[in-house]
Amino acid sequence: HAMRTIGKARQAFDMLCDRALSRITRSEPLADKQLVQEKIADSWIELEQFRLLVLRTAWKIDREQDYNKVRGDISAIKAAMPKVLHDIAARAVYVHGCLGLSNETPLAAMVLDSFQVGLADGPTDIHKVTLAKQLLRGRKHSQGLFPDYHIPARRQAALAKYGLTGQEAGLKAAVA
Repeated sequence: HAMRTIGKARQAFDMLCDRALSRITRSEPLADKQLVQEKIADSWIELEQFRLLVLRTAWKIDREQDYNKVRGDISAIKAAMPKVLHDIAARAVYVHGCLGLSNETPLAAMVLDSFQVGLADGPTDIHKVTLAKQLLRGRKHSQGLFPDYHIPARRQAALAKYGLTGQEAGLKAAVA
């Protein structure tokens, strides 16, 4: 699915660029408008980031030969796929105007395909959860990384100021 999505997103990007160069408004091409240039740049960046993620994951699959070692990367691809396709196709529709929503171009179908891609291998949210679990696996709370030594003293000062005990303040145990 990922390479097919890259192909569709690339087609939408090419259509976006072609339309920006060919459409003239107020005696200048759309490509000269800063907003359109921003859409082109954002689309290219998003497309290249996704393409490189897919190629890197394919390389890791070939190298590792173990699905469990690349499960997080695969989930990242599955989570990013619908967003990349939707965002690039929607920008192309925007630059095409009503023509982009008509049956004259494949752009409207690409926007709808982005929803289908998001459901094909399971909901995007599930892939994000899988990715987060993979990223957190093997990590431990690093003591002292974020200084929190001042918190008990401040809590004690606040409790003393208002004449409360830890239990009265809703704490499980009074801070020593």
